[in-house]
Amino acid sequence: MEQPLTDSVLMAIRRITRAIDLHSRSLVSRYGLTVPQLLILKELLENGRMPVGELSRRVHSSAATVTSILGRLAARDMIARERSAEDRRVVLVAISDLGRAVFQDAPGLLQDRFTQEF
Repeated sequence: MEQPLTDSVLMAIRRITRAIDLHSRSLVSRYGLTVPQLLILKELLENGRMPVGELSRRVHSSAATVTSILGRLAARDMIARERSAEDRRVVLVAISDLGRAVFQDAPGLLQDRFTQEF
């Protein structure tokens, strides 16, 4: 007997959720990075130095959340922050050489794999 579409969708959502959880745990245990940290490093690597506000828009997180994540990345020397010369209220963020090396060594984001398979 064929499953109703809603059951199939719910089963797929559970499998996706489980895959995300396993991938997240693997990232933290093997690389010491969370998915949001990896996403921020990827954005900085691909787009270069940018203001925190722009970075938060690109990763779809609040500026406060991004600032907190940046603090953890800065403590590990994976990013550099500096005040803008034009507007001292603006903080610019760039990936460091260490951040670049760690990102390139880490596995790809699971969402990238989902997008390819979709």
